[in-house]
Amino acid sequence: MMQKGDAAKLRLLLSGISARLTRNRDYFIQAVCVFTSGKKKFEAQLIRAEQMYQLRFQGTMRTVNADAFCSFFAEQAEKFDEALLTYTERGVVVSLSVTARGVQMKQAEREATAEEKQAAANPLLDGGRQYLIRVDQAAALLREIGILTADGKLKNDMIRKYNQIDHYVELVAPMFEQDDSEEILLLDCACGKSYLSFVMNYYLHEVLHRRCRVIGVDINAHVIEESRAMAKRLGYHNMDFQCADLRTYQPPQHVTAVISLHACDIATDLALATAIRARAKYIACVPCCHKELLDQYHLPELEPLTKFGVFKARFNDVLTDSMRALKLEAEGYRVSVVEYISPLDTPKNLLIRAVRTGKENTRAQQEYREVREALGTTSELDRRCADRENEFFVTDGDLLL
Repeated sequence: MMQKGDAAKLRLLLSGISARLTRNRDYFIQAVCVFTSGKKKFEAQLIRAEQMYQLRFQGTMRTVNADAFCSFFAEQAEKFDEALLTYTERGVVVSLSVTARGVQMKQAEREATAEEKQAAANPLLDGGRQYLIRVDQAAALLREIGILTADGKLKNDMIRKYNQIDHYVELVAPMFEQDDSEEILLLDCACGKSYLSFVMNYYLHEVLHRRCRVIGVDINAHVIEESRAMAKRLGYHNMDFQCADLRTYQPPQHVTAVISLHACDIATDLALATAIRARAKYIACVPCCHKELLDQYHLPELEPLTKFGVFKARFNDVLTDSMRALKLEAEGYRVSVVEYISPLDTPKNLLIRAVRTGKENTRAQQEYREVREALGTTSELDRRCADRENEFFVTDGDLLL
């Protein structure tokens, strides 16, 4: 029989477990109870069900909610000599013990296995780098996206890709570190195999410990099905993948950030237009091939330089991404452009980062109009933004109405 003070403490701590079960349902993995009476041990297990939870104990299975499970544990703790509850969600393990010495709770990050620690010690990794997606902590994720072998070893031919992914996260991390949203809603446009979606989901929840939802959108039904299957295997219940055409896709409300990695040709423009329409706070976009403006822009003064096809194409690459950056400034974003990996890895290595200011940038708007007129170009991004030219900005006058 517990002391009165211990019973009150247990109720208080269980209220925290109940809150986790309710609030962090998408991150829940399992909860295991072990009740001890003398030399005998009895185990109960809580697993995630479609709507609530399933509790298995002494050969029976019943559906429970968070409060019912916590009440069950409190009742059983009164009957046995000792009781131990181990609650596990992504990245966190909470242990609640009831013994003759009292009631105690401990919280810790999941311990890396010996195999994971060995993989993290790979001499081909940059020993001086502080990785955000660590091999010894993100093994399940890295195994699923093909960075690790089935037995947890780092694939030598994937080390470059691993470094690229982690460096991308490092470059976008400051945007999310400063964010004060209650829940981050991340939209990955033209997500493809969704590797970046999964990595950002891990980073936001396991590294930053933020509540988040991740939506991946792609026109290819096959990659969407594959992404759904990966999310199911990983237990990432806070991810949703939708097969849709970005030309007609309606983004959800309150999008925190839009990301896009190597979306081909106008798909990058569609991703940027989606971000603008959704009033996304942050944008992180790595463009891919550029074709649309190649046959549009015309500057007679440059023809002696662009008469060679390779120079014309390379100039078009710079022109297209420069105009995208200027368009984002014209839409009220603070923009920076960096090389996120070495051009030896891929020439498509520019990362366009944008943070919404909510302020009108008339200078950038004028500059963008003048550049378009001088070049004689119209992009997919222009067309997507044309029908909502005056919808984006909120003025002080609007706020006073």
